[in-house]
Amino acid sequence: MERVKLKVLGLSYSMAQAGAYALMLSNEDGSHRIPIVIGMSEAQSIAVQFEKIPTQRPLTHDLVKTLADEMNVSLKEVFIFRLESGIFYSELLFQTDEKMIKIDARTSDAVALALRYKCPIFSTPEIMEKAGILVDQGKLDTEKGKAISVEECQMESIQNYSIRELSRMLSEAIQNENYEKASEIRDVIKNKS
Repeated sequence: MERVKLKVLGLSYSMAQAGAYALMLSNEDGSHRIPIVIGMSEAQSIAVQFEKIPTQRPLTHDLVKTLADEMNVSLKEVFIFRLESGIFYSELLFQTDEKMIKIDARTSDAVALALRYKCPIFSTPEIMEKAGILVDQGKLDTEKGKAISVEECQMESIQNYSIRELSRMLSEAIQNENYEKASEIRDVIKNKS
């Protein structure tokens, strides 16, 4: 089966669901993005590991990794193998001394563990086709006829932009991995909605 290697780009607040976050995955060349809606606790666990933020006590995914390490079990890869009715299905491939073990997992949990194990995340070309968003490398036209760069945008005057323009700037900020600016833009969009 043909597979596509993915990387974690980051997280953003989900505009579609209150209290949810969008986990953004990308193929290796960055031409496609896959947004996956996840819960707050999973987003926190991913963000803590992704940003290398120390915690006073272990989170659940840290506990799982510690337990597996103590039992001489390691996570070799995560495979997002199915997308059905908007739900992503994933499996974890663990290795013990004697055998390989596949375990069904929520994609958010699988990614949280993959970050801790620094193991690869894979999906299928079909899922990339169904859920992937093609990243336009060229300039995008906005309602005013000219694309507004996130770097050009002054945060003091950001309130003057339309939601459509703000959404495009948010996408650009995420694409450029400028999550601080993305969170500021997200907050403005949230207040305008």
